Amino acid sequence: MARVMLARSSRARRSRAGFQDPLAVPATSPPTFAASHPLSGSLRFGRCELQPRERRLLVDGKPAPLGARAFDVLVALAERSDRLVSKHELLDLVWPGLVVEENNLATQVSSLRKVLGGDIIATIPGHGYRFTAAFEPDPAREASRPRAAQRPEAPSPADASSNLPAVLSALIGREADLAAVRQLVSEHRLVTLAGAGGIGKTRLAEAAAHSMRSAFADGVWMVELAAIADPALVPTAVAQTLRISLPGEASPLDELVARIRSEAMLLVLDNCEHLVGAVSALVDALLRQAPRLHILATSQQLLRVGGERVMRVGTLAVPEDAGLDRASQHGAVALFVERVAALQPGFALTDRNVAAVIDICRCLDGVALALELAAARVPLLGVQGVRDRLGERLRMLTGGSRVSMPRHQTLRAALDWGHALLSRDEQAVFRRLGVFAGGFGLELAQQVASDEAIDAWAVLDHLGTLVDKSMVVTEPGEVPRYRLLETARAYALERLAEAGEEAALRKRHAQCIQGEIHRHLRNRPRDEYTRLCLPELDNLRAAVEWASGAGGDTGLALALVNDAAVLMYQVGLYPECMRWMLALESRVDDATPALTAARFRFGLALVTLHGGVTAARREQLLESARAGFASAGKPHEQVLTLLLKVHADCIRGDFTAAQEAIDQAQGLCGDDGPVVLRAHIGYAQGFVHRNSDRRAEALQAFTQALPLARAAGDARNCFNVLNNLGAVQFEMGNVDEAVGHHRSLVEQGRRAHFDSEMMALSLGWLSCFLAAQGSLEEARQIAREAVPYMRRAIGVRHFCMCFAMLAARQGRDADAARLRGADEAARARRSAARTLVDLRTLEATLSQIEADHPQSQVAAWHAEGALLDDDAIVALALGAS
Repeated sequence: MARVMLARSSRARRSRAGFQDPLAVPATSPPTFAASHPLSGSLRFGRCELQPRERRLLVDGKPAPLGARAFDVLVALAERSDRLVSKHELLDLVWPGLVVEENNLATQVSSLRKVLGGDIIATIPGHGYRFTAAFEPDPAREASRPRAAQRPEAPSPADASSNLPAVLSALIGREADLAAVRQLVSEHRLVTLAGAGGIGKTRLAEAAAHSMRSAFADGVWMVELAAIADPALVPTAVAQTLRISLPGEASPLDELVARIRSEAMLLVLDNCEHLVGAVSALVDALLRQAPRLHILATSQQLLRVGGERVMRVGTLAVPEDAGLDRASQHGAVALFVERVAALQPGFALTDRNVAAVIDICRCLDGVALALELAAARVPLLGVQGVRDRLGERLRMLTGGSRVSMPRHQTLRAALDWGHALLSRDEQAVFRRLGVFAGGFGLELAQQVASDEAIDAWAVLDHLGTLVDKSMVVTEPGEVPRYRLLETARAYALERLAEAGEEAALRKRHAQCIQGEIHRHLRNRPRDEYTRLCLPELDNLRAAVEWASGAGGDTGLALALVNDAAVLMYQVGLYPECMRWMLALESRVDDATPALTAARFRFGLALVTLHGGVTAARREQLLESARAGFASAGKPHEQVLTLLLKVHADCIRGDFTAAQEAIDQAQGLCGDDGPVVLRAHIGYAQGFVHRNSDRRAEALQAFTQALPLARAAGDARNCFNVLNNLGAVQFEMGNVDEAVGHHRSLVEQGRRAHFDSEMMALSLGWLSCFLAAQGSLEEARQIAREAVPYMRRAIGVRHFCMCFAMLAARQGRDADAARLRGADEAARARRSAARTLVDLRTLEATLSQIEADHPQSQVAAWHAEGALLDDDAIVALALGAS
């Protein structure tokens, strides 16, 4: 087991492993922590009673065997049960003034878990520990406990114009590079930061993008491509980052270009080298068709697209001499010192260590990731120890020549060296974590990396060590997540293959991802399910790729896509899931379990709802799925299948069949069925009534469905109900009520950061209602606000009739007729008939134009409108009043 030596006071110095400090003083036995701790009364939790004054822990009324240090750790955590306690703080509290091995802390926590159970002390790798048990009330103790400071309100969601964090850590040693990148991006539309892995391209690009947020009207967006294996997913990954829905009516690339053609934004494409062909095609299309778009890419290979400007990212500067005055002004030294100080408080560059620090920076050629790996070893080995061991390893690998060392070889050597200093179990956990794509949470790490020899709690302890040693990085966020940098992950996968574990770990990873998604799908409201599962999207893709491929597992692949269908539809990625399912469809045969086959057919009907199969084929899928669920005794899933049939029937205008499906669903669900089902049945019933011109009944159905949708915690269904409530009010002639209703809905969306589709619908209809009310300038302003959301959601063509209403009310007859022509052409392309709702809402206004102008003139305007592109449609929509 590797030993991590941490000095915990300015007088304590390292005195083991050959590092003697003449300033060190003999340590005296400190008073025990509990003797001076403010906690005095007994604490009861579960089967236990903690008595700090007596230094005793009772379990079921009997004294538990605990060592003195383990008892002190328990008291420290119990007294601070309202917060997480870092490892450094615990070491200071339990071993004040002493130099100890950090794994002593893990040993004491392990002994506590054996007595208390595994769930009393939670480990947050890279952060610390937390006492999780609930204490029995004690009025005297509560009265004496200091009142906790009032917590600030939770921050609002991230800025809608960027996915970058609000605050970044300092960029060290790259000030001149940062200025150069900013200048290049401002002057050229495509800039590629090229350089070896681990050299710092991503961090530089992130800092440059963050510093330029105010320079682009539509924001700056960073697209992580490291976890993407399939080149076909590059446009989808960009769309997902930009929160754009791709309906699957055309190729993902064409749809993406259409959505952002007019936007002024900076797009950062990170880690392009393994997808260089697909990225180059994407970049070429965007540069040709989106003239206000700038792209900053990071890659080990050039994109070789016209207009590309390349900036070679070099290593951090290393001083040529060992002078203390100038050493810290060089980027490599500054980064190394900052990283060591973060792990070993009080560390600074001094006359004693400056030569060793500079030598380390030279050994590692100023490669940023290699420097971070080396810095993480200083608490264990000291600066001199790191220099000696690292120097030996590098000289062995390079034949003594450091000057001509390739950057990749330097980083590989640093990874080899760091890996060799891990314990055997730490090495096992590290290589097993390599199967994760795009990050992972604690529970999944425990499931995937544990085995008979390394239990789940040991995985957490080893993960904490890997974080401390920069082999794993933490991701910011309320819920801890972790990931391996792309270079470290590639290295971990090599080690996994060498250990002969790759096939087994790939399967275990896929099983765990399927179990996680299935568990949330069956037990969580739809929006919570989406929130919990979306971070695992890259892992889901990797699991489906393995399970569907040669040597995979067909049964597992079907289980994965069956559960993924709901998630992918909910977040607008159904074309991708459709491709998975169509590729697997031939594997669903008589040997497939009936329930699995039914779920597959339901999922395939869901993800092809907007295209991909014929209406008749979709009908067959739904009927087969419904029959399968009925045979398996799954009424809940029968109801969901029937409600999906309602939607499909409404799309093709068969409201009689839709009503029959609702009646069947209602009979299966009953009046006391699950609230989520009753909410969806209520919405479906209102939708059918509305389209059947039964407005009062529609209003009643939507009104009754709303509290059910709220109780079910389904924000999207709530929105659908609210949006339709305003529309029904409008259709009933209650224009002022409709305007007030949708104003409230839009304000709610601004506060809650509705997704692009929800904002597009609420703003689009509000603009239409305002136009009908006669509030023409406000209607135009709302339409202007809606356009960016429309572009990113389902496209501006879906709102041509709303725009036509505004143009007609403004007296712009020709523009209104052209917009109607654009709408007719768009509907013809997607085989969508005009609904009764459209006719009732808009025809009265637009028919007047036909009455006021010759039929030939109106037909010519319609023909002109059919040829309009998105930009021309927007220009007509926002024309002067």
